[in-house]
Amino acid sequence: MFFKETETQEIIKYEDYPYAVYARVSSEKDEQVTSIANQIDICHHWIEKNNYEWKDEAIQLDDGISGTVLLDRKAMQLILDKAQKRKLKMVVFKSISRLARDLKDALEIREVLLAHGVRVVTLEEGYDSLYEGKNSMKFEMFSMFAAQYPQTISVAASGALAAKARRGEHSGRVPFGFKKEGKFLAINEEEAKVVRFIFDLHNNHGYGHKRIVLKLNEELALGNIVKPQKTEFWQLSTVQTILKNPIYCGVFIANRHTQVKIGGRKKFIRNPKEKWTVYKDWCPKIISEEEYEKANNKEHKMRKKRFNPRNELRGMMKCGVCGCNMVVLPSYKYNQKREKKEFNYLKCSAYRRGGTALCVNHAPMQYKDLRAFVIKTLKQKGKKLKLDVKSDFEEQKKNRIKRTKIEIENAENKKKRLIELYLEDQLITKTEFQAKRKELEEQIEKLNDKLFMLEREEEETIDISNIKNAFAQLERTDQDLFEAFSALIDKLVIYEDGTVDFHYKFK
Repeated sequence: MFFKETETQEIIKYEDYPYAVYARVSSEKDEQVTSIANQIDICHHWIEKNNYEWKDEAIQLDDGISGTVLLDRKAMQLILDKAQKRKLKMVVFKSISRLARDLKDALEIREVLLAHGVRVVTLEEGYDSLYEGKNSMKFEMFSMFAAQYPQTISVAASGALAAKARRGEHSGRVPFGFKKEGKFLAINEEEAKVVRFIFDLHNNHGYGHKRIVLKLNEELALGNIVKPQKTEFWQLSTVQTILKNPIYCGVFIANRHTQVKIGGRKKFIRNPKEKWTVYKDWCPKIISEEEYEKANNKEHKMRKKRFNPRNELRGMMKCGVCGCNMVVLPSYKYNQKREKKEFNYLKCSAYRRGGTALCVNHAPMQYKDLRAFVIKTLKQKGKKLKLDVKSDFEEQKKNRIKRTKIEIENAENKKKRLIELYLEDQLITKTEFQAKRKELEEQIEKLNDKLFMLEREEEETIDISNIKNAFAQLERTDQDLFEAFSALIDKLVIYEDGTVDFHYKFK
């Protein structure tokens, strides 16, 4: 009996044919988390089946990132960068849906990879650019299907929600004042009493939003009413939400917002009223439609009169007691000549929302006085600084990049010294030389990847104006100085007695 001897193909080394295995999941759900391992396992099997050496460092992951948003996918950005630098020869995906869920992004990724000589393989669709050549119809067709899937899911979900709404079934968080009975809303009398109290104070007693909050927290302290759903005390935003929500008069409005992709990122936008779907008598009424209309017509009139003062320090002013933002509240009075004089005072936003239940009332401080004090302090500080000063944030980023470059340089020098040890000094064997060289090359590759990520993160997050220009802008006090303040100030901590601590973005 004769046996035919089979030929074994030689394994292609990773160093000779560098590749990347890309995997992605779009959420933290358990079934999607496990699919990471599934994607890698399928690619691993294909790699070894086709006689390529498997390397764990070839794996690139985008974990919990949507396939419809290319700009947020740093691992994919790294692959594209390596392709452009001719450091890759192949990229393997489990499927086109892992590559992208957006048709434009999928075609763009493929074009970049092919333009730089990178072989593209998607296993589920059986697409391999090495054999497909210039024929892109197969790839485009499957990319279109992948892009259609999230849209189909969205349409199906919207349709299911619309069907539930037509039947009067409730989905999502139960509004204050209601409880869930089966699939429908029912009135929670304990909470509904508070809702009616809020509308009564606003409609019949002339209470403004802030005054309603103070009254509610007084009643809460006496044990006469219940607390809101998410917080221990009543706050301004909670009261405003209740007054504006039509569900308390039995009206449910669907399709108020929609999600669009702008500049490579998703964003929620408000639909025009023509697209809204209004369901009247959708749930039990806590108040009448007349009460709701009265409260919101009054609010509309108040909104016209509202004056929002300019606040160039917005987001930078912090309460020294509770840490919340300080806000500017407009106030005014008339003199004997009936001339209106405005005063814009600083208040803790927590105190504004809930009174003394949430924070303290700071010593009176006008915004214009604080602004003048900040400008004066910054000018004095600027005189003591070097002209080439950088923000702490920029400096830290710069130092991390510098350290990484030094590590790369040291590794390169070790590699050169290794060659000298082998060729000139002959202190190591060829096997030792090859093993150490391979280790150093892998280390250099990882450091280069780390450098890319650092530089990319810097590009995406750092948007700070030049420090010198910011100081120069302080001379033009009649202009909006928000950009200058943002470049120089990390935060201003304002204490109850009016003391201000400066935290700068520079040393």
